[in-house]
Amino acid sequence: MRISELRSHLRAPLLEFAWDQWAQMGVFATSQRADRWAADPEALLLFTFEVARADARLFDEVLDWLVVNERLVSVQRLRNLCRDEMDRSLVDASLGWAAQSRPRARLLSPADSNKPRAGADEPLLRRSRMRVTRPDEAFRRHGWLKATTKPNGKSSAPNLLAPINFAFRLRQILGVGARAEAVRVLLTSDAPRMTAQEIAESAGYAKRNVQEALTALHSSGVIETVSVGNEQRFSIPLSPWAALLSLSADDLPQHRAWPQLFHALRVLMRWVEDEQHDSLSDYMLASEARTLADEITPELRYAGVHLDSAARAGADYWQDFIELASAAAAALA
Repeated sequence: MRISELRSHLRAPLLEFAWDQWAQMGVFATSQRADRWAADPEALLLFTFEVARADARLFDEVLDWLVVNERLVSVQRLRNLCRDEMDRSLVDASLGWAAQSRPRARLLSPADSNKPRAGADEPLLRRSRMRVTRPDEAFRRHGWLKATTKPNGKSSAPNLLAPINFAFRLRQILGVGARAEAVRVLLTSDAPRMTAQEIAESAGYAKRNVQEALTALHSSGVIETVSVGNEQRFSIPLSPWAALLSLSADDLPQHRAWPQLFHALRVLMRWVEDEQHDSLSDYMLASEARTLADEITPELRYAGVHLDSAARAGADYWQDFIELASAAAAALA
């Protein structure tokens, strides 16, 4: 499989997944899926801002959803989950666009000003042949060339009773912040007890903020803690919480390590979509693919993706990389 074929092989299922998730969360679209896992809204936004660079309609529909449901989104957490400058520029441009329709100080970054940005703009949509005659200024401020669009108002609020929207339901009860995320992780994880660091990995807040939230929840008697050596481990009584939510303990949504999985997939797609790799020799392509695999494999394993530890030598490694990429995409099924 050539890299151009791998590009298409990965792009289609990732876009389909994003459409299916957002359709269940209020975007104007249809889906046959009814997932039992709890979505991570901010991690999904970051993932979508990357993969939707191949689908203008998806990008615009998610921007519309962001305007309609802005109060349910943690801007701080969204920025916390950014891992590199590409993430940050896409997030700040999208938030700046939303702020044009729903003015909120929290949506604006320090770069959102009337001062023009120096340097060339990069097309937001990959391989688009359409010329952007009226670029959107919110995106241009962050280096992206995107056609001007306005919210279409077709998005709706998430159905809070759907398992996939569990995070939103907890935010309505506990507020948008570290407490709601800590409770989400504890209620959905299979682990009987977790450390503050383990909870912070998915909560998307600094360990200090998560520790403060856990301490407050424990002080109020709604979560439990035990000490193992010098380390505190936290747990949550499932039955009382499930009863509060009119669920049985078995009906609580499933946990997925979304921040880790989505970051690995973003890095993977950026590498595959880079057309500079098309001109590399088989050996150099395999060599660079191996370097990328070394970077993303720990996160894929953390997210529960089964990967073969064996590796071919030289140019033959390319087949191993194809299998790794396919396994990463299959984790969304």
